[in-house]
Amino acid sequence: MNPFAILLLGAGLLVPAFARSAETTPPTLSPDLLRPGQPAVVRTVFRGDSIESFDAEIVGVLRGGKSEGDLILARATSDRVIRSGVAAGMSGSPVFVGGKLIGALSSGWSFSRDPLFGVTPIGEMMRVLDLPETRNPGASAGPTGVEAPGLSTGVSFQNFRWPGDDDDALLTPDEGEPDASTGLASLPLPLSGGGLHPLAREIFAPEFRARGFQLTPGGRAAERATPATLTAGSAVAVDVLRGDLQLSAIGTVTWTDGQRVLIFGHPFFQSGEVNLPLSTAEIVTIVASDQSSFKLGVTGQPVGVATQDRRAAVSGRIGGVPHLLPLRVAVQAQGRKSQTFAFETVEDRSLAPMLVTTAAINSLLETGGTGSNQTLRWTLALHRKGSEPLVLRDVVTGDAPAQDLAAAIASPLRFLYNNPFGRLELDSLSVDVSAEPGRDQWTLRSARVLDATVRPGGTVRVQADIERWRGARESRVITMHVPEELPDGRYVLMVGGGAEVSRYEATKLPGRYRPASLDEAWTRLGALRSSDALHAALFARAPELTSDGRDYPELPLSALGLMSGGQTAGDRARRGDLAVVDEQKLPMGAAVRGELLLQVTVDAKSP
Repeated sequence: MNPFAILLLGAGLLVPAFARSAETTPPTLSPDLLRPGQPAVVRTVFRGDSIESFDAEIVGVLRGGKSEGDLILARATSDRVIRSGVAAGMSGSPVFVGGKLIGALSSGWSFSRDPLFGVTPIGEMMRVLDLPETRNPGASAGPTGVEAPGLSTGVSFQNFRWPGDDDDALLTPDEGEPDASTGLASLPLPLSGGGLHPLAREIFAPEFRARGFQLTPGGRAAERATPATLTAGSAVAVDVLRGDLQLSAIGTVTWTDGQRVLIFGHPFFQSGEVNLPLSTAEIVTIVASDQSSFKLGVTGQPVGVATQDRRAAVSGRIGGVPHLLPLRVAVQAQGRKSQTFAFETVEDRSLAPMLVTTAAINSLLETGGTGSNQTLRWTLALHRKGSEPLVLRDVVTGDAPAQDLAAAIASPLRFLYNNPFGRLELDSLSVDVSAEPGRDQWTLRSARVLDATVRPGGTVRVQADIERWRGARESRVITMHVPEELPDGRYVLMVGGGAEVSRYEATKLPGRYRPASLDEAWTRLGALRSSDALHAALFARAPELTSDGRDYPELPLSALGLMSGGQTAGDRARRGDLAVVDEQKLPMGAAVRGELLLQVTVDAKSP
């Protein structure tokens, strides 16, 4: 007897046996053969790891093109699902009509009182299994595929932009809830957070929601002596972060055949070929909600690898262990012993910056090292084969330092991961955070040039009046050097924090802030001005050319025309109209805010 046609009388439950040879395929039913009103059976897990069924009926079929495919519409008729609603985490639940597999429950409506759901046809899902695997099995997990829907395509970091990005491209569209009447969408995946601090959940829930995840409490299932397995209808987890914090996307298995497995019935990110860790999962309960019900689950034992992330399904294989990116976070809170946390993360270009940031902020919160009006000093170190480590250091302070730190860590990672030149492959990365009570900050209030004029080859003194947060005002003097060859005239002197000076420089020397390769970005980010010093920069009007990652300041017009000619046009040759004559930095050991523009007069006849 065909194992997919075993029906239990009385309850209408379908219990197929899934132990099949790799040469066979399950009996399926095409959308062309479906008719409204046909009874259907859906298999999923409501609690624990026991696979149960609920009844449904076919509503119709929405015909799509080659890009979006067909969509089967069905309606749950079981009282259990009518009460709870179609829940996030049911993605991938196999749907049967007449004992034949028609596809996977995959989509639904928010705020819908009608338990309608969409089903991805099994034929479209099966085609994912035929795609060849070319990725090195030992490669780091994570794709460089298309972005999640609704996210900005242009990604900036401070004043840095990739070539071709303009201000309009960097705007992120509003991310509202879909309209309840027309907003059929893939069900969000519950992202089970084991060890996630409540404040971290509050900070990051909107970010994960924008990427199709519903952040929920979680943890790890108890260890079992029986081997970990996946069968059709069982709960499955894609682990995106492991270690001292566990984040796992919970869904359902649609079909297994020997070592092969199909899950979700919709994409993770539609990223193409991937290398993501699969684990078993257990469901604690289904939380009913008028907005969007969801499964509350926990991850279990590692069981395999997801290898394809496509429109119709995520596919993978049982067995194997993907390589994840090692992440270390060390936190030093005042009056407490330093603590070190260890993690492994996938390297998806949309998820990785958030996962690293979540791990860092969660570690900080676990040590009790944050609160309002605190000062956080941080170091982010990225290690990449064939390059010197990229080390970024800075300080954040304010009313919400945890949120500011999250943005400070995520921004450079997001910028690098979304470069248009090549996949960022890291060997490891680390985050070090030192937390101190109080708002350690200086604000620049005024500044003046102490020397009316200066001869070429001389020095000019600048007095800056700075005020400590809720403290006294003090004066600092910075001495600038004027080159011998500098012509007579008036020159711009800017005094301020590192971010403010860089912002001014970026408007005049854009070539330095439009890296033309990943290697150039790696180098330039390593030379960023920090916020914990008072900077003074003397600028002169002069043409500059940036070509192939090198700056050519104060070029004569003949050389400028030659180097920016047709053979180096476009983003490889970028012009500016300013030269940095001299720059000095006065370390303050605290965040510095504010900026002022002054004038310096150079006169060869000056005494």
